Amino acid sequence: MKENKILRLLGTVKNVLRAAVPVVLLQLCPTGVINAQEVKPAPDSLGQPNAMTLSVLGKCEYSEDGVTFTNLEKGHVFAQGAVVRTGEGARTDLFFRRTGTTVRLQADTEIKLEKMAITVKDGLPVVHTLLDLRTGRIFTVVRSAVAGSTLEIRNAAGRSVVEGSGIGRYIITADGTHVSDKGSVIPIKLIGENGVTLIEAGQQYTKKDGKMLAASPPEWVKDLIQLDELQAVTDEPAANKPLPKP
Repeated sequence: MKENKILRLLGTVKNVLRAAVPVVLLQLCPTGVINAQEVKPAPDSLGQPNAMTLSVLGKCEYSEDGVTFTNLEKGHVFAQGAVVRTGEGARTDLFFRRTGTTVRLQADTEIKLEKMAITVKDGLPVVHTLLDLRTGRIFTVVRSAVAGSTLEIRNAAGRSVVEGSGIGRYIITADGTHVSDKGSVIPIKLIGENGVTLIEAGQQYTKKDGKMLAASPPEWVKDLIQLDELQAVTDEPAANKPLPKP
């Protein structure tokens, strides 16, 4: 008789816990539930993000599978997962249509277009781009019109995230140097092993020294001229390719 009472008591406790646990978890995680409701998969009508080659100077190659490489030509359209590399003295400009972003690969640079995805948040299309910068350095001009869209670049220092609306101009190297031009509206959020570092307009960060410095114009004068040129290249296709409305 006593054993039956214990079994009935254990069954009652089990039923109470089964009902209570989901309620407790819901109370502990309201933010996650709300965010899940805000972000929705993009409808098929928006299509998939891609990147297009605007210019090629010298020997540049690309691979869709990371194994077999083909000579790169102007006008080529990349999908997610492609690898692009430049040879000695070469460079190429890639335009990411939906974010109004242009990336210039300098000589001896290799990147992987690891992620190009689109979702809908608060009724607006939001694009997430992740580039894996393996060797060399890149210049990038961001001309973003949607605050939630992100450009993320992975290198030796960690993950550099550009998020927000406005114009940003940056120089980023594979070994961890970051320069944000003084005219940049959007800061670089560097997420590394030591936490989060904000690189504001006119600042320079190097992984080697682990320090934030004022960007020195004399050292970067040639690069800043290229950034001016790259912004001019970016403005025209970005203006002609507005984000579609959902």
